[in-house]
Amino acid sequence: MAKYDTAIIGGGHNGLVCAFYLAKAGRRVVVLERRSVVGGAAVTEEFHPGFRNSLASYTVSLLNPQVIRDMGLKERGLRFIKRPVANFLPIDQDHYLKVGGGLERTQAAFAQLSEHDARRLPEYYRRIDAVADVLRQLAETRPPKISGGLSALLKLAWQGAMFLEPISRFRTICTT
Repeated sequence: MAKYDTAIIGGGHNGLVCAFYLAKAGRRVVVLERRSVVGGAAVTEEFHPGFRNSLASYTVSLLNPQVIRDMGLKERGLRFIKRPVANFLPIDQDHYLKVGGGLERTQAAFAQLSEHDARRLPEYYRRIDAVADVLRQLAETRPPKISGGLSALLKLAWQGAMFLEPISRFRTICTT
């Protein structure tokens, strides 16, 4: 029977990255996945004859560039295809919102439904970018050790405050 140092339950993209780094560090790793494919939400699948989509393809911007380099994903064929339309949101039989193609196109689409919202869109984008920056920093930061005492708790409180500040500004724009 094979012996492993670590068993990763779930072959989603996060489990695969975890297994990669553990194996790179010399661990003997097994990845256990109940489905016939690995990749989790990053798998592109046909959901209707002739229509394929990845559940998490919209989160590709969250891919850590360091992980991409470490795993040599570009050398293995990873390529990004920018979608001309980010989202299509049907509202009723006659109205829809098509988001994408740059700020001007998206604002024009919003203006069909709400001039006020169209004018506020650049500020909304600025604020959501600020939240994304904080999330990116948190994702790349090693969490404090629980047994680290007061200094670890203070670091955790500081991280929380750094996250809450742009979130509170973001919430304000959504309610005005």
